[in-house]
Amino acid sequence: MFKNLFKFNTRENVLKFVCVCSVFLFVLTIIASIVIHAIDENTVLILFDKKLFSDFAEDLSYCIVDNPYKNEYNIHSIYPPFAYLIFYPFALICSGSLEQLVKGEISLMDMKNSPSFVCSYILYYLINIVIILLIVKKMSGFKGKELIYLLVTVFCFGPLIYCFGRGNVLITALLFALLFFYMYDSEKRWVRELANLCLACSVAIKIYPIILLFFFFKERRFLDFVKTLVYSLILLFIPFLLTKGGFNNIKEIWNNFTHFNGGEGRNLDFSNISLDSTISKFVYLLEIITKSDLKALQGILSKLGRFSLLIVAIVLPLLRKNSKLVMQFMILSICTYELFQGVAYGYTMLILVAPIVIYFKNFDSFSKEDKLFYGICLAIIAMQPFYAFKNYIVQAITLIVLVVKAIKDIVKDKNIVKEENLNLEN
Repeated sequence: MFKNLFKFNTRENVLKFVCVCSVFLFVLTIIASIVIHAIDENTVLILFDKKLFSDFAEDLSYCIVDNPYKNEYNIHSIYPPFAYLIFYPFALICSGSLEQLVKGEISLMDMKNSPSFVCSYILYYLINIVIILLIVKKMSGFKGKELIYLLVTVFCFGPLIYCFGRGNVLITALLFALLFFYMYDSEKRWVRELANLCLACSVAIKIYPIILLFFFFKERRFLDFVKTLVYSLILLFIPFLLTKGGFNNIKEIWNNFTHFNGGEGRNLDFSNISLDSTISKFVYLLEIITKSDLKALQGILSKLGRFSLLIVAIVLPLLRKNSKLVMQFMILSICTYELFQGVAYGYTMLILVAPIVIYFKNFDSFSKEDKLFYGICLAIIAMQPFYAFKNYIVQAITLIVLVVKAIKDIVKDKNIVKEENLNLEN
């Protein structure tokens, strides 16, 4: 049995190995977390965090106040109001506990002890995870053992641990993003239109997925880009009319957002995977070594790195018309989304489920080197222990390596096409 486990001659065998490793690390992470927490309660572990499910509690509390943006009850949301239209039914389930929370009668940490709140969250999470697994099934086209291996692997995906522990709403943004990647190239026009709307919903929940719109440039689908942008703007701004203060809250949410990104110590936080944060950590290390103030260097390198990557994510798809590469363009747009942000926590890597599915779906078409390289990078990102301890510096570096490899493959593919065209002309 174990001998066959290490045979990588077929896609099914690879999926089996990945599935077994995922389950093993998943179980090991939970057991290790329980043991470490029993030894030292002060150890930072996501499953025993004092802020367990806290993101979800905050989001639901925003649903029951008149204005979640203008410091009412010391609440200042950074999410667009469209998100609260989705979460409002779940807020109704535990409205009593939420009212106590916003009035200051109980703390955010006490919410996890509320049965109605826990039931609301479990229901929310199960609905999302079931739909995500169904989308993965459709995207992959797998059946039988391959499908089981893939679904178990996705269920044990490392970022899901962090997302579950914090109760972050990115899981819903991922759901809409996955729907987009599943339907964007459908032969049916109405399905493609629905895909555009799904991406707009993802943008309206988290804003930064707007960077994924550049994925349209790969196939010169400029009309779809414009339509999706319009859908996104409508879903972003029109729901403000449902809040007290209306469009005046746009300024308030911007102030909240800039305050969140500029929070003290966020750049040196090891749970922050943004390019700005990674550069800050290396510059801080240089400051210790050289005993010099290099803050100016950090600012220059950060802006240069972030905006260079953004430009590449926009321009490269335009230069590579109708490329047959899919996973690499997904990685380029998704990694740009994750790295460009000022603050990006580990759960943002949840959206990498899409290229992981494509990696296994097109596994046999990759070269041996690409199978190994992309496989190792995606495996590092998926490893659960990092997410239990909320330390993602390895993942942050892996994201940079992954996007550089994707850019290299896209450029290489472009050169090969040029050579083929020249040969045809000769």
